[in-house]
Amino acid sequence: MLHVLDCSCVVNDLLSYAVEAARCAGEAIMPFYGIQLEPTKKGDGSPLTAADQASHASIVQTLRSTGLPIVSEEDQNSWTASGRYWLVDPLDGTKEFLSQSDEFCICIALIEEGLPVLGVLFAPACNELYYGANGVARKESNTGTHDLVSRERSTSLRIASSKSHPCRAVSEFTDLNSITQYSPMGSALKYARLAEGTVDAVPRFVGSSEWDVAAGHAIVRMVGGDVIAVSSGQPLTYGRSGRRLPLHIGFRWPYQFDDFIIPSMTEEDQ
Repeated sequence: MLHVLDCSCVVNDLLSYAVEAARCAGEAIMPFYGIQLEPTKKGDGSPLTAADQASHASIVQTLRSTGLPIVSEEDQNSWTASGRYWLVDPLDGTKEFLSQSDEFCICIALIEEGLPVLGVLFAPACNELYYGANGVARKESNTGTHDLVSRERSTSLRIASSKSHPCRAVSEFTDLNSITQYSPMGSALKYARLAEGTVDAVPRFVGSSEWDVAAGHAIVRMVGGDVIAVSSGQPLTYGRSGRRLPLHIGFRWPYQFDDFIIPSMTEEDQ
């Protein structure tokens, strides 16, 4: 059951829709978990399964009644929406899903004029739900409901980065910043860990798409953190051509972009 956040009625209503959509999508996905699926490849080479498609259909069915456009990874015709709209990844971490890891999730964000103002991440395999809006964020799991709050600096930096997309620049980042705790992790759950304070930064120095990050970015913002484009030093915005993001780093409060040494990168890192 959703514990309503103390924010405007409109955002509360939309948050309730997003949480319902994420949970229903989880129910649509899980019957496929652990069975042999034959994925096809999308244009970018990433896998597409019947689980992705079932989740997409479920989310669209739930969110359609809000009257807002729905931009989904699985519907290229929707990608031109602007203003206020939903930005959705129906199944983030398809590779983890296929390998029967629990590190996959449903990502739903609300974008307003390029900014992520509401986010929901749901990991159905472990029944972990993260959501945030208007300066408040919470986690619901089998152990109850907990506020996500800012924490003090760690004694040593801890990072999480992509398990499926390791890269030279992240390895260099760990050396430059004397990282001693490094967790390879699948899907946008990295941003959930960032919001709850179990990691301090999430460098993403290979190409990614807006729906991979927006929901987690919104939740991280609610606890004082941010996700910054390394080329500009400015927070990520959404609504780009092709929905591709620049290289970026997410971090929790009280860290700032200037706290990190960013390695030099070339077009090959994109």
